[in-house]
Amino acid sequence: MGSNRKRSDHWTKKAKAAGFSARSVYKLEEIQRRERMLPRKGRVVDLGCCPGSWSQYLHRKGGKLTLVGIDISETPDYPGTFLQGSALTIDTARICQALGGQKANLVMSDMAPNTEGHRFTDHIRQLELARAALRIARGVLQPGGDFIVKVFDGEDAPDFVREVRQHFGKVRRLKPEATRRESVEFFVVARGLRAGSQQDSGAQTS
Repeated sequence: MGSNRKRSDHWTKKAKAAGFSARSVYKLEEIQRRERMLPRKGRVVDLGCCPGSWSQYLHRKGGKLTLVGIDISETPDYPGTFLQGSALTIDTARICQALGGQKANLVMSDMAPNTEGHRFTDHIRQLELARAALRIARGVLQPGGDFIVKVFDGEDAPDFVREVRQHFGKVRRLKPEATRRESVEFFVVARGLRAGSQQDSGAQTS
């Protein structure tokens, strides 16, 4: 990680002052400001949740939400049910069990690999995580549910966006202002899971 990324910037300082665990909270805040898609009640799955700022943001907004966070790293004080594990291998039935046997309204993923500084390799490894997030979304979302996923831009990114479009009614790309200047990341915001795109996990819709 270069010195620019280590240096505390405006968003990092703002997050710390507000009591959030990471600057990434302002990416989700902008997505919400532009899309108005975060539910006030229902069930939300947060993939790659550590250190927890996205779920913190939802929890602070209030409402009646069931939050399930998944990460390979421990996430202390997670404001919901935390499952330690990899999105690459976790069983969607386990996630739905943590949701109370119900389907989710929203799956959100800010997952990224430990980068190596080789742009194409990092791009491919991150897309593997994005596709894992899409697999989980199709397994745990109810029909009409929404999906937010981080993607590292690169030559295979358009194919992934097209893949998401096959399963959701409305899809757009966003690059929030809080994204680091040197970052190649953007977010795919997908609304309305098509009923025929669900993968069976044994959970109930509501």
